[in-house]
Formats: sequence, structure tokens, C-alpha cells
Amino acid sequence: MSIAAKGFGLVMRAVGKVARLLPDGRHDPLSTEPGEVGRLVDRVDGPDKVSGAIRYTADHVPEGLAYAVPVPSATAKGRVTGIDTSAASAAPGVLLVMTHENAPEMRPTGAYATLRAPVGAAAMSLPILNTDRVHWHGQPVAVVVAGTREQAEHAAGLVVVRYAAEPAVLAMTDEGARTPAHSVLEESRTVVGDARAGLAGAAVTVRAEYTTPLEHHNAMEPYATLAMWDGDDLTVYDTSQYPYGLKEMLAGKFGLPMRRVRVLAPYIGGGFGGKTTAWPHVALTVAAARLAGRPVKLVLSRGQTYTMTGGRAPTRSRIRLGADDQGHLTAIVHDALSTCSADEFAEAAIAASRHLYACPNLTAHQRVVRVDRIQNAFLRGPGVTPGSFAMESAMDELAWELGMDPLDLRLRNEPERDPVSGRPFTSRHLREAYLLGAEAFGWRERAPAPRATRDGRWLVGQGMAAAINPDAVLIAAIRLRLRADGTVTLHSSTNELGAGTATAQIQAAAQRLGVPMGKIRFLQGDSDVAKTRIPGASAATTTLASAVWSARDHLVRELLALVKGTDSPLAGRRAGEVATRDEGLYLPDGRGESYRRILARAGREEVEVTGRSAPPYQTIKRSTSTYGAHFAEVRVDADTGEVRVTRWTGAFDGGRIVSPKQAAGQMRGGIIMGIGMALMEETLLDERSGRIVNANLAGSHIPVHADVPDIDVRFVDRPDPQTPLGAKGIGELGIVGVAAAVANAVHHATGKRVRDLPITPEKVFT
Repeated sequence: MSIAAKGFGLVMRAVGKVARLLPDGRHDPLSTEPGEVGRLVDRVDGPDKVSGAIRYTADHVPEGLAYAVPVPSATAKGRVTGIDTSAASAAPGVLLVMTHENAPEMRPTGAYATLRAPVGAAAMSLPILNTDRVHWHGQPVAVVVAGTREQAEHAAGLVVVRYAAEPAVLAMTDEGARTPAHSVLEESRTVVGDARAGLAGAAVTVRAEYTTPLEHHNAMEPYATLAMWDGDDLTVYDTSQYPYGLKEMLAGKFGLPMRRVRVLAPYIGGGFGGKTTAWPHVALTVAAARLAGRPVKLVLSRGQTYTMTGGRAPTRSRIRLGADDQGHLTAIVHDALSTCSADEFAEAAIAASRHLYACPNLTAHQRVVRVDRIQNAFLRGPGVTPGSFAMESAMDELAWELGMDPLDLRLRNEPERDPVSGRPFTSRHLREAYLLGAEAFGWRERAPAPRATRDGRWLVGQGMAAAINPDAVLIAAIRLRLRADGTVTLHSSTNELGAGTATAQIQAAAQRLGVPMGKIRFLQGDSDVAKTRIPGASAATTTLASAVWSARDHLVRELLALVKGTDSPLAGRRAGEVATRDEGLYLPDGRGESYRRILARAGREEVEVTGRSAPPYQTIKRSTSTYGAHFAEVRVDADTGEVRVTRWTGAFDGGRIVSPKQAAGQMRGGIIMGIGMALMEETLLDERSGRIVNANLAGSHIPVHADVPDIDVRFVDRPDPQTPLGAKGIGELGIVGVAAAVANAVHHATGKRVRDLPITPEKVFT
């Protein structure tokens, strides 16, 4: 284990000891009050989206716009020894060709989720186009800027590059494997008790290896950046999930004061974690605009998203489980391996195994292999998604060895406290989710033996799996403006990825302020509004709700200051004595005034306050996650091995559900992505050259409507007493465990255990 890994472990253990002294979270009265929170409402941005009124990054066309197209490297590792841009420069419409020989200086920035820059925005620290080094196949080695995209694409094909190639590491093998400093800010190696003794004393053991392949996001909206310079002032439109972090990164990379950089990203057409970080094309667009002296836009093609942005790293999990004859776990051993670049961002496949089940003896070890590839990325449920495929498949295998129902095995091993840290949970209602989902699905009615149910040529089977995803409350600020007409505007630098953030926040703010939803606007995606660090982690709903709660308290104090010394029944009252309801401030006896009356008396057009999220002490002091249970039915063609998912029930514990309609959509979307992961998604890397051979949607399959069954989504809907609104972040939970549920159902249908994703027909009957 490296010194950095040991040091990180010591720090985390010290934090755990200090955490016991931290206060609990402040109880949010909205967590249990009836009102807008929890009501079924349509998306507030729905009409604008379906009518085309919303403009995404690539839709902006400022005056004088030029278009940039990157030139990809044709080798996986080496140096550029020569580059001939003469033909490209002479091509029609070409304004310039940027290479490492003429690119502006772009200062190194630490990569996100590394010890150097844990909350930075850069996807990787490697210098791109400021050196002749090539680090992966497809790396930009030049950027062509022209008057139209078509002209730039044509000229990019005319650039001739010569390389001095070097041997590249492209395969994930044990050779060179190392323990990273951390695995997404958790320890890379965990030891509780004595797993070897637990296995030796077990009545039943299971030992197996599971693999998941390289995968890519394939969001509907392509990655895009538009950069505009005005002297030393820089404005950037980008498909970033993290506008404030990108502002910081660009200021550092180009040596600018923060006040001179503005990032705008109000709407994102799907991110799934891939747009959390800034990939090299973002800074290259800014540099090209600097050279061109005019606005420049770069939109990656679908093929380029496979080579110029990262995907989910491949994983290999070796799992050993032991249990007594009653099904109580006696040992869990999970050794995981994944790939990374020099920045050591680990796909933490051990995460689910550390926190799902009560077990006195647990060893989990995450290792990585540095390969000559673009850095891997967050992809919905990073770590827990591939890791849960392994752990939940192994639990199913253990259930069969014990002769137990897989549901009963999981119920028998529900923990009272976090299995690793021993900390209490903020809340955990996975048991209720199991029972809710099982009843809705009719789990107890299934035939217990594999290959027992047939419908013509179709073998029918059912499988289940548990889901877990870490919950987090991060850092956010909200600017709240109350106008004299009683309307409210909320400004945030976070943005709408498609999950319904604006709808959920307007629902919560309506109840918090006592203002109808129709009188509240939520403006988003402007890095200059307020410092907000919500790049992902399913944290927007609770983090922003905490900031709005703070803004509400500041607003009450401002309004009480306005009525001081007047004849208002609120004069002389303290903030704790009044309630925000019925579009105003009111005392327990019913006396009070409307917001409009308060502002009119004071002669004010508006009042503006800023609210900041409270420090999330409770999520440090306690263990907090979201949970779920998947129940799947599949049909397998006995002649061809084709697998069809025909029925699905998912039951989830995500605290109080703020916006049920949006939440159910998120769960269904995650389940559909998980079905794709289980049955078809695989990015094929040629390990001889580093080239991706199926870098398009013709060769890289994702689910379509015909692949998707009816999906029944249920929520436990019990408030978490420690979190804002009593809610938890659920955006990523839906995908976790899906692949295992499908694999377990395939085993039940056919008797064949597939441990390597995706589950293709040839694997079913090999």
C-alpha cells in the first residue's frame, strides 16, 4: 500500500473519531408537513423543452462565430515529431490551425476527486497541446478553426502528423496494479475482523470472479463549448455539470482573476456524471478563441465523445463469501481492480460491499492499473454500479448454495449500524423497501428451482438485487429576490441536467416561503451567482434546499427590520416568532402582513438575500446512503439465447420524496440504463493500438423502447430526520443493482450463471 493510501486511511480514521463530537442535523419542519413537497406536479420547464424554447450550449450562435474541430492522435503513446498544417491552413474558410507549437499557455490544474484537487473541475492534469507528448489514442494534437463546421472538419482531415510511438499499457492486468490513495474519497483498503477465519468457519462459501467492461455515457446532448473573449474577460457557455468549478479551473489555467471568468450552463441535455469534469476540449476551445480573436464553438461528434471524454472504467471483482447454516454472513472478501490514468481516479467497486450487509469479518481492497488511456469518468453510480453487480450476483449464488430464498438471505443480514465505521445511520429503511417491492412484484409466487418455468420457446425467470448509493449534502448558495408584487426569484449556479431540479426546488421553496409555485422562478447555471459545489453525487435537491432554508431565514430578518418602528403587528417581533405562510409573515395568533404590504410600506421594489447551505455535520457524524430493491423478470429464448426483460419492480428508500413524478422518472431512467449495462453496452478497445472500434451508436448498442418493459416504481417515502426536507439524493440510485437483478433472473430462467457483462446470447449458452 502506498504512503498516500496509508496517510489517507489515517486521516479518515481521525475524522471518524472527531465526527462523534459533531452536532446532529437541524430538524426540518418541512420534512413532515403536508404541502407542495411530495405533491405530483408536472415539470416547470416541460413546455419550454418540448417547444424548443430552451437553448443548449450548441444552440448559441453569437456574431462572428467560428467553429473548431479537433484532430485526434493516431497512436496511444509517444511524441509528435512533426506536424504539417499547410494544406489545412490553405483550405477554404480556415482561420487557423492550433498545435502545440502555437497554442497559448494553459497552466496545469489538478484533476477532480484527487488529493491535489478534490473539488476541482479538470478531468485530468495532463498538459494537452502545450507539449508534444501523446498520452492516448484520440488525444487532440491539433485544433482547426474555420468559418463553418464543415470547413473545419474538411481541413482537420488534411493535417498530417508524424509520431515517435512508444509501447503503451492498454490492458487491465494484475501486473503493475497498485492501491490508490483513495477510492472516490473513501479508503481503498478496509479490514474489519478476520475474514480468513470467517471463511474457515463458514458452513457454506462462495468464490467467484465478475467483470464489467468499459462503458460510455451517450447522453443525448453532445459535449460542447463556446468561448468568447472581450479583452481579458472570458465568457464560456459549456455543457458542464459544475459551472462554478469550471470557472475556477479556467481562471487558473489561463492566469485570470476569478472575476474575469463567467461560465453559463443553465440546461444540460443529460450528463450522467460525464459532464461533471472539464475534458481537454473545453480549455482548447478557450485557447482557440484567444488565438482567433473571435467567438469559437467546439461540439464533439458522437465518435469523439468516445475518445476525447472518459467512460466508466472496466472492473474485475473477485468475491468470497462465507455464511453459517442459517444464512448469517461470516465473511466478505472483495478484491477489485479497475483502470485509471496517471491521476489515479479509481472506479471504487468495493463501495457497495463495505456498507450493504452486517458481517463481523470484512476485507475490501480496491486496486488500479495505470493505462495509456484518457482518464475514466464518473458514470451514474460510480463504483457502486459495477461493484453491486459483483456483490449482488455473489449473494444470489450464496442463496442457492444455502437453499435459501435470495430475499430472505438479504433480510437476515440487514445491519443495525454501518458495517465498517460502526456509525449510526441517518436513516435506513431497506428492509421496508425489500418487502414493498416483493409484494408488488409477487416475488413469493416464483418457482424456487432454476429452469422450472417455460412459455413455449421462452425460459422464464425472476431475480432480485439490493441497491445502495452514498448520500451527500454538499456546498451551495442561493440568491433569493422577493419583489414588491410578491413574486420570488431563486438564482443558483447549479443547473438542470434533466432530473427536475428546478421543479423540486420551486416545490420546496413554495412551501418554505408560503408562496404559490406559479409565483416562483428558478434561474440556474450562472457561475457568477453564488459559490456552489454540486457537480453531481445526486446532491442537488438536499443541498439547494438547505441554502433556500438559510435564505428564507435571512429574508425573515430583513423583512422584520423593515417593519421595525411601524404600526405593523410584526414590529418588534423576533424571527423565531413568525411563520412564512399565505404569502407573508404571520404570528401564531393569526396577525401578520403580506410580503407585498411590507415592501409597499417600506417603499421597496425588492429585497434580496443570500442563503448558504449548512455544514453537513450529520452526514459526517452518521452513515448516510440511499437504498433500494430491484425485482426483475426475464425471458430467454431457448434456441437463440436472446434475453428480454419483461417485467420490473423497483422499491426505493430515498427519504421523503420531494417531487414524486420527477423521482419516478429518475428511477425508471436509471433502471433502463442498468438494463443496457446488463445486456448490451460494451465499448470495445483494441488493446494492440488503443483504438476504440465501436465509437458510434451503430456499433455500441443502448436500449431502445422495444427493450424496455413496464417498470413499476415504489417509494418507502419516510423522511430522514437528519437531512433538509427529510430527503436524500436519488438520481443515481436507480441504476445500482440492476445488472445483478437481470443476471440473477437469467440464472433462474436457464440455470446458467453469467459473471461477465454484458449478458449476450453466446454467453448464455456457452
